[in-house]
Amino acid sequence: MGLLTMPAATRNITAPSPQDRNQKRLGAGLTPQAITSVMLSADQGRMDRWADLLDEIRQGDPHLHGDLSKRELSVSGATYEVRLPEGASKRSGDRALKLCQDALASVDVVPGSLGLSMRGAWQSLLTSTYHGRSAVEVVYARDGRYMLPRNLYAIHPRRLAWSNESRDWRLYLYDATVALTPFAQFPGVPLDDAAAFPRGKLLVQTTRIFGTYPTREGLGRALVWYSAFKRWSVRDWLAFAEWSGRGMRVGKYATGRDPKNPARANGEDVAALQEALEAMSSTVTTVIPDVTDLAVIEAKDNNVHAELIKLCNGEMSKCILGGTLTSDPGDKGARSLGEVHLRAMYQLLASDAQGLSDTIRRDLFAPLVRLNLGPNAPVPTIAFAVEPPEDAKARADRLALYVDRGLTVPARWVRDQEGIPDPVAGEEIIGRAQQPEAKPATRAAKVNDAPQD
Repeated sequence: MGLLTMPAATRNITAPSPQDRNQKRLGAGLTPQAITSVMLSADQGRMDRWADLLDEIRQGDPHLHGDLSKRELSVSGATYEVRLPEGASKRSGDRALKLCQDALASVDVVPGSLGLSMRGAWQSLLTSTYHGRSAVEVVYARDGRYMLPRNLYAIHPRRLAWSNESRDWRLYLYDATVALTPFAQFPGVPLDDAAAFPRGKLLVQTTRIFGTYPTREGLGRALVWYSAFKRWSVRDWLAFAEWSGRGMRVGKYATGRDPKNPARANGEDVAALQEALEAMSSTVTTVIPDVTDLAVIEAKDNNVHAELIKLCNGEMSKCILGGTLTSDPGDKGARSLGEVHLRAMYQLLASDAQGLSDTIRRDLFAPLVRLNLGPNAPVPTIAFAVEPPEDAKARADRLALYVDRGLTVPARWVRDQEGIPDPVAGEEIIGRAQQPEAKPATRAAKVNDAPQD
């Protein structure tokens, strides 16, 4: 059954049930035992609690969120170009190219809804780097002759489960709720089920990070512990800051068991001492009974919390961006070392961009072209410009040197490198057009041009 004849293509069929919209929070219960328990549940393919934990960790860690956002937005916000594969015919290729360009521009975001823009959908798909999987639902509408995407909706990673009973590790849509939904019975409905999700209905991204079982994929497996270490360290640091700022207040009362001090504090004396200790946080004077004693112990300098947090931030930046200097210049960051870190980050961005490009071509462009233009039309691809900027003059000088040495360079390749679109017929252009080479004169022409007797 094709996409046009599927009623599911024109409506949102993956909207979560009301019960499934409530994420679980560990809060103060975030302990090593709790994290391990959630991990073991994820190992069985039930990813809802694991996704909730990763969201909680990210939302409470500005450094983690900043580095992840830098990696995601560097690709989703990059300039891009839709290109035809090599050898595509001009007639069918131009139609396919125009169709895919129109598809990217046809998405409409309803104000106040959970709909995504096209770039918002790309950013949502790129969260698979952190979660290990991501998906976006596409709602289509007819636009003239063609069916084009109209609305995009993110599917939360907590609803994307793996079936440990399946030998091929299929990804499922699963609602861990008591509601009677089509996806409520574990493991749910497989995303490659053509009867439930026709081709082009879902954009699915599964990022390879560790090369292990898919239930353990995603940077979250490595980041969750360092972020938790930071949280526990910050909690202790705040307690230490309160102590160091006000001093440790110590109260003593006479028990009557000291031979040199037979006095004995009664219950009222002990209560008065307790009130004095508590009042010292907001007052500078206090009164205590003579059978009690109060002392303030000042804290010594302690830098262990700051060093631990710095260590955790550095390890997380290495994991996400490939280095620390792209996130924190530090005290001894040399320019040459910073450039090395930037190259490492661009390698990761290039991998993310290629993965996203493959997903768009497989799950959006290919179904659109096959549906609207037939099985023989070429399927375009999309390229994101995430490479580090290069000096334009140095690049032009190097290209001129190659051309002067006799190297022939396709103009289309040069435009792709510079991000310049190919001119269309009748469009105003600047620069000199390449003149066709003059054809050699034929032998007959030379005879005719000879002087007559």
